Amino acid sequence: MTVAVAAAMANWNGGAYLPQCLAALEAQTRSLREIVIVDNGSTDGSDRWLEQRGGLVRMLRRNEHNEGYCAGYNRAIVATDAPYVLALNIDVYLEPGFVEAAARVLDDHPETAAVTGRFYEEATDRTIGGGFRLRRQLRMHPESADGPEREVFGASGAAVLFRRAAIDEAAEAAGEVYDPRYFSYGEDIDLAWRLRALGWTVRYTPDAHAHHVGSGSLGGALRFLDKPAVFQRHALKNRYLTLLKNAPPGLLVEMGVALLLTDLALWPFLCLRQPLRVPYLLGGIADVIRLLPGSWRRRRLLQERSRLGGEAVRPWLSGL
Repeated sequence: MTVAVAAAMANWNGGAYLPQCLAALEAQTRSLREIVIVDNGSTDGSDRWLEQRGGLVRMLRRNEHNEGYCAGYNRAIVATDAPYVLALNIDVYLEPGFVEAAARVLDDHPETAAVTGRFYEEATDRTIGGGFRLRRQLRMHPESADGPEREVFGASGAAVLFRRAAIDEAAEAAGEVYDPRYFSYGEDIDLAWRLRALGWTVRYTPDAHAHHVGSGSLGGALRFLDKPAVFQRHALKNRYLTLLKNAPPGLLVEMGVALLLTDLALWPFLCLRQPLRVPYLLGGIADVIRLLPGSWRRRRLLQERSRLGGEAVRPWLSGL
């Protein structure tokens, strides 16, 4: 019996990408049950276009403002009921066999929570694996696209097929699939760590191909320095939230030191390159302090349920 698959998406000013993205979804060799989309306060007319799109698309709601990647995708995921859920960025165009190849891996590996594939990155003109290892400073280290299907630490949020049972368990351990306090950036590291702590695995398959424009909603701003200040602040804050929520005591110290050493170099660099932004970006530290009580509650919940402790991440650490 073929397991049903639904797609969950959040749109924010994605009018330039949605027609091709949705056409690619509807052309999959393994048909989708539905495509659920939450609009995050778009101002480019893409919300109205989606309302009239029809086909497999079900527009769930239109937010008055941008509530962030995490809140948008949480709403879309919860609104689906298929056993397999594809979380997809609006600037990703899947090859026709992507869903079929990823679903085959979930079918064959009942211990696997998520599967990602091989991405051509338009913004960098290179092909990478959608899986990643983890640096001690809480940054992704992308896996090579070469080689066979294999286990990886986590999957990029650009295009990932989830097993619903796994993300439901992850949500029980933290309140929601993606932590909405992140807004955007780093949420895929947080979710991967949580899934691994709960005993699930993540896999990469080179048979699932996709084209990723890259930072489509931000006009292709891939580099940290090129992103709007509000997104920079979230990215800086979310590293500390991920560490505080997920790391057992030993790793909390080890990775905390690596993160602090990184920031000793980062802040002087920002003072030189973007001095007018620094006071605002330093507010990210205040954000971490303000969010400490909630982070500690989530930490306790996860530590109570964790099956692997430090072994959930230690084998997957790569450099500073």
